[in-house]
Amino acid sequence: MNTTRQYSKSDIEAAVLNEHFDAAARSSFGLTGEKLDDYCHIVDEEIDELDDTQAQETSFTKGEWARNNFDLSSFRPQTQLHPKIWFNGQMNSRVRLRLLDIADDFIKTLEVDWVEPKDIILTGSLANYNWSKFSDFDLHIVIDFEEVDDRVNFVKDYFDSKKKLWNEQHGNLKIYGFPVEVYVQDANEFHTASGVYSLELGQWLKKPEKNSIKAIQLNKFYIKEKVLKFIKLIDELSDEADTETDEQKLEEVALKANALFKRIKAMRRESLKSKGEMGSNNIVFKALRRTGHIGKLADIKMKTYDKIFSIR
Repeated sequence: MNTTRQYSKSDIEAAVLNEHFDAAARSSFGLTGEKLDDYCHIVDEEIDELDDTQAQETSFTKGEWARNNFDLSSFRPQTQLHPKIWFNGQMNSRVRLRLLDIADDFIKTLEVDWVEPKDIILTGSLANYNWSKFSDFDLHIVIDFEEVDDRVNFVKDYFDSKKKLWNEQHGNLKIYGFPVEVYVQDANEFHTASGVYSLELGQWLKKPEKNSIKAIQLNKFYIKEKVLKFIKLIDELSDEADTETDEQKLEEVALKANALFKRIKAMRRESLKSKGEMGSNNIVFKALRRTGHIGKLADIKMKTYDKIFSIR
């Protein structure tokens, strides 16, 4: 795909999210050629957050929200860790050994025998009090990427592709009904989580506290506003990808979808850093993942590429 073609900044900004961009946000979308990673270290301002007065004036129909399969009540903190996984704060040995077996099998597919993983950990909601029926086992293989190769970004891309392939091939792999999602984590990566359990050591590296996960101190109208807004943008881009035939316009759709995906990820990352798991924009991201719209953005990229490079 031709990534050097220039587009109108106003066109891209308007389609990607809204008019409220600072210089860092424009950089993150490639409008000035800088990478998203550079932007993610900058504290991004909250975007169009509704105050109480505005929230009261915002209306949503029950049908519109229900059609998108999202219920904020599922984010309410639990009173205990999942009882089938944890006994008196320690992991069910059967679960621990099974996760280690899965991790070992996945590690073999990485084909980097010269490097030993630093640890195998469980993180995410099932290692915390914010689990729900939508949770999965976030199984992280911790490796020092620099020990694999000096080209750390190349290593990350390689591991991400291996992770994606494994997760796609083992979509039916579940423990007590929860999917197992593997991920290769750089040992030098800053990881935001209030619950981290070492499967290798069989002990907590960071034990969650009940009070660390608070009931959503959020404006539910803000969350719904953002989710529905993103859903509308993504659905419109998806429709364009399906119906458009002009190559240049298809490239523009792909660019907008990619920029939108980066923006959502950046919002989530900043929310996790500043407010933790219950931050508003992290909940927005999770909502979009549940409705399938995060995956839809990836599908747009593939669909546009295939249409552009096909010969009829």
